[in-house]
Amino acid sequence: MGLFDSAEEQARKAKLKQLEDKRVAFARALSAQGFAPERMLFAQTDNGGFTALSRFNGEYWLIVAPGFGTDEDFAVERHDRLDYRVEEVRVASEGMGGIFGFGKKAEIGADYVIARRDGGEAHMPFVCGRSCWLDCASLKKNPLLRTERRRGDANVVWDFRPIDKTAVNAVLDAAKKYFE
Repeated sequence: MGLFDSAEEQARKAKLKQLEDKRVAFARALSAQGFAPERMLFAQTDNGGFTALSRFNGEYWLIVAPGFGTDEDFAVERHDRLDYRVEEVRVASEGMGGIFGFGKKAEIGADYVIARRDGGEAHMPFVCGRSCWLDCASLKKNPLLRTERRRGDANVVWDFRPIDKTAVNAVLDAAKKYFE
């Protein structure tokens, strides 16, 4: 049995295939509803899934994706207005700032916490050193809404970009535009 042919690797690939099957079915259902936003903002969540937000036909569309390996499904909610709060994140580095596994990296940014219809909350963290994001400005390049299967063992969050200290202000400015 080779390095990339272990039982764990086979299970990981099966989970990725299941997640991609869910995504394709979800994209087709949204397409059938006529959902075709020009812009969409994505933020990866702590469980490996993501939260996305878009304005389309005068409504906010909130999409919550399942985390990797969970049994959850994609969820979509339409809101006339969003109830949300912004929690500032500032964590000082400790020890050697995470170098060689010692200490902890600094974190700076904000977490947008959106009230969901079921009483829960959806998080959109934009924090350097911890989260990844994508501001998709074209329907054609939107990794969530493509109705055909992606090649190989794909995961939408692999298209996201990490947030570094030099870009955190630009990322937060881009996020504000979606919430106004």
